[in-house]
Amino acid sequence: MPAQSVFDFASLQQTWAMPSAPRPITILGAGGIVRDGHLPAYRRMGLPVAGVFDVNAEAARKLAADFDIPVVHQTLDDTLAACGTRGVFDLALPPAAILQTVEQLPEGSIALIQKPLGPDGAAARQIVDTLQARSVTAATNFQLRFTPSMLAIRDAVRRGLLGDIVDVEVRLAVYMPWELWSFIPSLDAVEIPLHSIHYLDWIRSLLGEPESVFAKAVKHPRYPTLADARSSIILDYGDRVRCALSLNHTYNYGPKHVEATIRVEGTKGAAHLSVGYLIDYNKPVPEKLEFVTEGGTWTELPLKGERVPDAFGFVMANLQRFAAGEDAVLDTDVRDSVRTMALVDAALKSSRLGGVVPE
Repeated sequence: MPAQSVFDFASLQQTWAMPSAPRPITILGAGGIVRDGHLPAYRRMGLPVAGVFDVNAEAARKLAADFDIPVVHQTLDDTLAACGTRGVFDLALPPAAILQTVEQLPEGSIALIQKPLGPDGAAARQIVDTLQARSVTAATNFQLRFTPSMLAIRDAVRRGLLGDIVDVEVRLAVYMPWELWSFIPSLDAVEIPLHSIHYLDWIRSLLGEPESVFAKAVKHPRYPTLADARSSIILDYGDRVRCALSLNHTYNYGPKHVEATIRVEGTKGAAHLSVGYLIDYNKPVPEKLEFVTEGGTWTELPLKGERVPDAFGFVMANLQRFAAGEDAVLDTDVRDSVRTMALVDAALKSSRLGGVVPE
């Protein structure tokens, strides 16, 4: 009989502590991500929502009615004044609207900002400079880092359970209904800044900064109006780590041979994740996380939650706890997020420049 795992994987981190005195949240933006991710998480975790504002007043009223939000603000000025420095701003805004909004945030306030942090790296740096000038404590909503499965993998890596990491791979062959988002055809790039940005940010939190990036984003005939719909990305961590992302969002022959996996391999063990919420975007299934270490067998770790909604609550909890002095590190500090935005810019530049032409 093969030996059983020598480590109790159930002790790995999967959750984030809530703030001891939750601050009221004021939401700017009443779109789908707020309805599907933010508000279900806040409700589940007991994080109070004080008010909501959207330029589409009817959308804000409908959201407030569905989630028992007590106040629908009529203007941005009213929203900013009501939240002030006592609460937390949750900015669920399009990238192009972030800078003009943070320029008006009260000095000394607290804010969670939807990714990406502006349209590009230059805008991200301008946003961060503005936040720092106004002494705003701010995090970016890179919630993939806070998914229970990803917290467990990162904890395993930090404890040295997998040894030195030598291979990280993200592989997708799924169907992503890009048509659900009406704004996407207007974008200069789609897959990397909207989807892969999460993987790039998570990998940075796991492995640190890559030396360089190679990437190619391509179109698909099904989406002729989109700048791209699929990507291949290689992050260069020298000659010790292979880090590759193969991201096909237009696979249309499932459910057979659908793939949505993340694998982290080290010199002493490995982790394998089936990303259930991507296997069928409209009917997500639970994730499945497995570990193996030297002297053991593959062991499934029962997960205590999912990316939606749990990770959305955990990223807000980290921000509130950091502001209260209960967490020492703001995991998705906007100043760190600038490096993710720079990596996205570099990947897009690589895609435009192309590879080496054979002679």
